Amino acid sequence: MPQDEASKPRESKPATPTRSPWLTTPKPIKRLFDRFPLVTYSANQLPQRKPIDRKVNTLYIFTHDKDAQIDSPSFNPSCLKWQTYLHLANISFTTVSSTNHASPSGSLPFLIPASSSTSLETIAPIPSTKLQEWAIKNGSGPGQKSEDMRYEAYMSLLDNRIRSAWLYNLYLSPSNFASTARPLYITPATTSSLVHFSLSYTLKTAALAETVKSSRSPVVDVEALYRESDNAFSALSELLGDDEWFFAEKVPGLMDASVFAYVHLLLDDAMMGWKAGQERMGEGLRDGRWKNLAEHRQRIHEKYYQ
Repeated sequence: MPQDEASKPRESKPATPTRSPWLTTPKPIKRLFDRFPLVTYSANQLPQRKPIDRKVNTLYIFTHDKDAQIDSPSFNPSCLKWQTYLHLANISFTTVSSTNHASPSGSLPFLIPASSSTSLETIAPIPSTKLQEWAIKNGSGPGQKSEDMRYEAYMSLLDNRIRSAWLYNLYLSPSNFASTARPLYITPATTSSLVHFSLSYTLKTAALAETVKSSRSPVVDVEALYRESDNAFSALSELLGDDEWFFAEKVPGLMDASVFAYVHLLLDDAMMGWKAGQERMGEGLRDGRWKNLAEHRQRIHEKYYQ
């Protein structure tokens, strides 16, 4: 006998969750978005100060806009090294003022090769780590690096001892930071005093970290930094001797460009604005101890920058 309907157990309905008024989109806002739905557009191209001729190789470096127009030497040793090397390799190029933030690798310089295409997306930038290889393939100047077994040892003097002293001299010397680093790297970037302070702190902190790492000591011995830099320049001067180019090569190469970059910037007071009386680094370039390095710098400057 079937059970009476009243005696059947009643099925419980699932409870409807109560919506919190804080999670509900207000009706006026909902109506607004219904009329104007959210649309995601493709990213814009990076802003440019001026149209770039894509038919010409373009090197992005630290420099002033007016100096970029006439291919004046960069005030940054790494940028100037590769700017000069491209000249030595007989590469035709133009320079553009830029910053590390614009670089795909996070540091300058980088090069955009010439292309008939107007789309930046089809052009792979060349970072500084691959510029020598690219220049060898596309230029007609110096070939592979010198086969002299001393090449790496002398290049390390530039990349370590001289660079460490340079970082201290430019960023950690209070007088030189005020007269040189700030006008070159900070003032052109922004008019905000708060951003000035932030950039100053970032540059000084990075420079200190690099010098501490290089000296392998938590305390920076300033005089030792300059002394090791002097020894490095003395070694380079002895290496060059009476030759026109390093390693007695017939044409200048990457070593010549690398030495030129530091020597030129240490001697160019007009561009760098070194504080008078604070030219501790590279004193031998001024007092004649490394006269051949100063003459080497002059040869490259007169041939490629005048």
